[in-house]
Amino acid sequence: MKKRWRHTAAFNFFRGFFKLYLKIRFNYTPVPFKAPDGIKGPYLILSNHALAIDPFLLGTSFRFPIFFVASDVIFAMPFWTPIIKFLVSPIPKTKYRSDTETVRDIVKMVRSGGSIGIFPEGNATFSGRTTPMPFAIAKLVKLLKVPVLFYRLEGGYLSKPRWARHVRKGKMTGRVVNILEPETFRDMDAEEIFDIIEKTLFFDIFEQQKFKPVRYLGKSLAEDVESAYFHCPNCGRFETLVSIKDTVSCKMCPLKLAFTPLGTFEPLVDGLTYYETTVEWHDAQERALAVALAKTEGVVFEDRGETVYEVPRSQSKKRIGKALLRLTATTVDVAFDEGSSKTWPVDDVLASVQQKNWLILYVKSEQKTYFFIGSKKRNALKYVMALEALKRGDAS
Repeated sequence: MKKRWRHTAAFNFFRGFFKLYLKIRFNYTPVPFKAPDGIKGPYLILSNHALAIDPFLLGTSFRFPIFFVASDVIFAMPFWTPIIKFLVSPIPKTKYRSDTETVRDIVKMVRSGGSIGIFPEGNATFSGRTTPMPFAIAKLVKLLKVPVLFYRLEGGYLSKPRWARHVRKGKMTGRVVNILEPETFRDMDAEEIFDIIEKTLFFDIFEQQKFKPVRYLGKSLAEDVESAYFHCPNCGRFETLVSIKDTVSCKMCPLKLAFTPLGTFEPLVDGLTYYETTVEWHDAQERALAVALAKTEGVVFEDRGETVYEVPRSQSKKRIGKALLRLTATTVDVAFDEGSSKTWPVDDVLASVQQKNWLILYVKSEQKTYFFIGSKKRNALKYVMALEALKRGDAS
């Protein structure tokens, strides 16, 4: 893989456009990167992850093209995939596979002088707080032996929460906050490097809001919150939440909350149990799910009308059909409308969410990736959280 003239030309052509668009759309201000004396590229750029468009946000701080490691999901779009491949040559990463091809492509790009951009979390945050990162990122740092730039995006989550339907306008910034030089990490082990990566990239927007509150204005601020939050904090039931415009309520109890421009929930009824932020709600939801799983022997979650696709590596997705998706304490079951079915043991399935609520299931025994696409309000995150809890033994 080599740098080509078209990458630099495309970057220079689109950079100004995206900078202006992101300023108008999100009030985004990127801080230009200026390399300190003696620190030359190529670079490995690591950043926290809040929005699907984070590569464009990050790129406006630099005057050279960046080759991003990207999930296979962007290669599953028939119209856009050829354009993306031609203009920016993203490096494909298949979720949950030990992807030696990805590492090989990264090494080739760096050796040809290209800088690499990676969002180690692998997925934009649902809560506003940085999510866990794979230890392999520290090993990659050791392997590449190039300067590591730590980039921080601030304000992205509340500009458009992962679950939200509409953009809000407040304040967003992006900048390089630290540089780790090869001379510094040469004698470090991977554990020490990983500790630096975790601490440097950690970001909780609600901690920032406590000291520098910013209002994020828009319409229907609470719409689709149930696509990420399935646990009612007031009555404890699952999948009873309903969002309409700026409010979220429970079908089974008096819960009614407003989502404010500061990114917090406020009660509209006295005497409610609720969580002020999505970070608190996310943690409480995880605990409540663990308790519920310990008491569940049958069906945990199920959704009808799922459109199922198979996604070969770096290729367009192939539609299989409509199906019922069901998670039990021991299996993941898929019953297709035309009569066929699939059943996988829980331990054989790895799950994640792409886009807003596309559920991705990677089946280890088949070495295949499946997409499940439901309604805008259908919650995909519940399957990810439940599968992780079942495999951790939280349900025992």
